[in-house]
This record gives sequence, structure tokens and C-alpha cells, in this order.
Amino acid sequence: MIRTTINITYEVYTRLLEEAEAQGVEIEALIIAMLQHFSKKHRKEIIVGDAVQYQERRPEGSYVRVHVNWFVHEYEFLIDLRKVHKKSVSRLIAENVMAYLTICSIMIDRILDKYEDRPYVFSKIDVHDVLGCIFLWGYPMKKT
Repeated sequence: MIRTTINITYEVYTRLLEEAEAQGVEIEALIIAMLQHFSKKHRKEIIVGDAVQYQERRPEGSYVRVHVNWFVHEYEFLIDLRKVHKKSVSRLIAENVMAYLTICSIMIDRILDKYEDRPYVFSKIDVHDVLGCIFLWGYPMKKT
């Protein structure tokens, strides 16, 4: 497990917490489901050459620091989203709470069940001294 923190507004935190309690899941699972849904809706969006965008600055005390625990593959997924979309994980969460949280709450079982069956694969390739990396989401694995 990877232990880390996210900084989100009290409004976003309250919305996540209420929905997680209503669905009977941990807040981390709800965030993963929501961002998994977001990643499918924005598959073609890749931003290159820009700086990472963070949440806007607000007065001190506007944000709550939330301690979260994610499995390694979940954490890597979030870091990949950060790289591809050039937005901090906290900003991705804040932007998507209003857009996708209700949808994900309705479909959370399907999203999480499907997500668990689709592991993450990372591979390095070296072609003529050029190093490349391939990240695969949704790689099918045989059930044993």
C-alpha cells in the first residue's frame, strides 16, 4: 500500500465522504472509480510540454489534507493521469467530483469490478539505444 495525502476543499471532501458512506465504500475506492471513468471519457486527451496545473490558491484553511492509502497499481494509475493530463491528482479529483461522481455512484460496482480485472503493465523497450516505456491499462490476464 502507498500512503499519501491529497489536498482538496472542504466542499469536495464532504461530497466524496457523503457519497462513499452512501455507497458503503472507502473514499479511495470512490476516487479510483471516478477517475477511471474520467480516463475512459478523455482517452484522446494528451498534453505535452505544459507545466502541471494545480488547484487555485485559496486562503489558508480552505483545504483539508486527506490521508489516503492506495494499492501500488492504483497509485501508478493516478500518477499516469497526472502525467498525461498535466494536472495534479488533487485538481483531477476536484474537477471530476461534480462531473462524474453521481454517475460513478450509480455504476460503482461495475466500474470497480471491471477495474480489478484489468491490471496495469509497465514495460521498457530499448531500440538502437533509444529507451522507451509502454504503460498498458486494461491488459487481460488469465484467471487461474
